[in-house]
Amino acid sequence: MSSPPPAAGAPAAFRVGFSADFCDGRGQLAFPDIGLSLLEEHPGITYDFVEEYRPEYAPEQLAGYDVLISLKPKVAAHSLKGVSRLCAIGRCGVGYDNVDLAACTERGIAVYITPGGVIRPVAESIVLLMLALSHNLLNKDRLVRQGRWAESTRRLGREPRARVVGTIGLGNIAREVVRLLRVLDVRRFLAFDPYADAQRAAELGVELASLDDLLRVSDYVLVNCPLTPETRGLLGAGQFALMKPDAVLVNTARGPIVQENALIDALQSGRIAGAALDVFEQEPLNADSPLTRMENVILTSHSVAWTEELFRDMGRIDCEGALAVYRGEAPQHVVNPQVFGIPAFRDKLARYKAAFAETGGR
Repeated sequence: MSSPPPAAGAPAAFRVGFSADFCDGRGQLAFPDIGLSLLEEHPGITYDFVEEYRPEYAPEQLAGYDVLISLKPKVAAHSLKGVSRLCAIGRCGVGYDNVDLAACTERGIAVYITPGGVIRPVAESIVLLMLALSHNLLNKDRLVRQGRWAESTRRLGREPRARVVGTIGLGNIAREVVRLLRVLDVRRFLAFDPYADAQRAAELGVELASLDDLLRVSDYVLVNCPLTPETRGLLGAGQFALMKPDAVLVNTARGPIVQENALIDALQSGRIAGAALDVFEQEPLNADSPLTRMENVILTSHSVAWTEELFRDMGRIDCEGALAVYRGEAPQHVVNPQVFGIPAFRDKLARYKAAFAETGGR
């Protein structure tokens, strides 16, 4: 899946690559719509799928593309060795901790994300997990299947009504969660986010608080922050010790934000009441993890928010980013804006503009 880089002038065709995990085991597209029709409108663009899935890209997998649209594989510095043609990487989602931004910037590669595609499905998933934990959904289902009907009726749940929801991070997803939860009459919303705008939080009806204060009073603690050096391992034994014994944790952000062993200890000891986890320190989760044997834990495979709408919207945003590059323009939602000052990046865009602008980008 590689071809020589284009000459200094016009490339023969603009190539977009999609990571192999967009396809199923038979090599067929696994999702109904990822925006491919946008690319198909332009005869000057070709696209294909990386043939082999690898957890980390090898350089030969990337060398022949102008834009890569990627789901799960890691883009490490080694992945880019000798890769000169690639101009942009579109990440499906808002996380980019699996991309070496510094290495991309050095090589003149813009990395962009799809924030508008994930807000609603992830927020809905957080509410789903909160309610499933609150109402003992999985335990009740399991007991009924085992013929333990009467026992299942004694598993009383509780409602978010009149309780406190605390979110670690107050970005787009957290704000949408707050909006969705208002119909459930949550009594109070707290947020720990050193970068949040106080006025905007107040307009949303959210009180900004320290992490310790949020943990002490929240009935639901939601992890909605990116994985950064500041947030890695943010929640450990000391933080779980502050939480109420009937509080629950919901993490749909990134696994390493939570120290998993400390969480396991807190759950096993009854320090906290439960957890719903879509992300883990190591993925996939080891089947022998103590988490898999806990009845007060809901586990999903970093895919709880995967819907037809999610992939349609993320795919379209990523393909629109590829079209921008094709026209010689920078894509939106770039997370390494330093690349705009790199001559190699500017030169690539200039070549695309010269090659394709005369045809109106078609």
